[in-house]
This record gives sequence, structure tokens and C-alpha cells, in this order.
Amino acid sequence: MKIADIAARFKRDTATHEMTVKHKDGLYRHLRFASPERGSFDAFELITWPYNLVVKAGWTFHFDIDATPDMLALFRNTAFSGEINPSYWQEKVRAGRDEIEGFCEDLFEQQVKQHVVEAIRSGDAPRGIGREVTRDIFEWGDISHEAGARAELEAFSYEGWTFGETWEWKFADYTPGFLWSCHAIRHGITVYDAAQKQVAS
Repeated sequence: MKIADIAARFKRDTATHEMTVKHKDGLYRHLRFASPERGSFDAFELITWPYNLVVKAGWTFHFDIDATPDMLALFRNTAFSGEINPSYWQEKVRAGRDEIEGFCEDLFEQQVKQHVVEAIRSGDAPRGIGREVTRDIFEWGDISHEAGARAELEAFSYEGWTFGETWEWKFADYTPGFLWSCHAIRHGITVYDAAQKQVAS
């Protein structure tokens, strides 16, 4: 699933969310975002204390950095304009690291097809290779997980042509859960900041 798809899904999921400040004492905060009509469905929470932030949704990620006491400031200052910054934020994850990336079937398909196209252009691949790869790997192959996808690449052979060494190929990408959580952090901070300004005015 592409980053833009997750952004659109997050926007739909949280369209009717309201913020509840469950606790606020300096840098110690507990903020809950949920739809009154939907209860806990698609709800998320942001919890902060000095140098730490936890986002709890369907997934839980704990971020920390020794140099920044207020983690809301860290995310404000490192977000791209109107966007999230998953490549930088993932470096700050203390707990939940195994949920940051996962096998991406779209990325696997993209790399396989690119390799085949390059082999055809260079004249290395036999005629009909595209059809064989489509049938044997994408239609018949077990490519729903990384081990299966790699096994299909290793086993593929057509008229003596193989994929060769593919162990360095990377098929992992950010998980939908991590991207959704990044959007939750950015959106939650935006809503919280707006509420703070309203209180101050």
C-alpha cells in the first residue's frame, strides 16, 4: 500500500475525531482522539513525558530521543510541510521496531518486472520471458510473504535464464500501521496546538 493511500485512509478514519485531554502537566500529557459515534474504533492516543512519546492505535510505537525533552516539538520541527517524515522518525523508535517495516508485495513485483525489462532490453532474456514470469511467479507463485517470494525467484528458470543473485534485493517497506501512526502523531499535534491557541486567546 502506497504512502498516499495511507494518508487518504487516515483522513477518512479520523474525519469525525474529537480530542480529549485525559492528563496535562507540563510535558506529561495523555491525549485521546476518537469519534463519539465510533468509540474505540480507529481511536488513537498520544502519551508524552520528558524525552518520550508513545502513540497507541491498533499498533503501539514508543519514540525517544535524549536531546529533546518535549517530543511534540521534535515531531513539529522534523515533519515535512504538510507531510510526515517516516524515514527520520523511525530512527527514534525504541519499542515497536519490528512493526516499522514489512514485506511489500508491490515492491517485490516492481523490482522483478524492472529486472525482467532490463534483461529483455539487453538481449539476455529468451523470448516469452515476460509471460513465463507473470504466470509462474505472479499468478501461480506463493508471494504473499517474503520467504515465499524469494523462493519463487530462486526456483524460476526458463530456457536456462534465471534471476541470478537476488539476496541483496530489498522487498521491505513501511508497514501501513507505522505510516498510520506517523499520521496520527502529526494530526494529533496539529489538533492539540490549535486547542492550546484557542485557550490562550
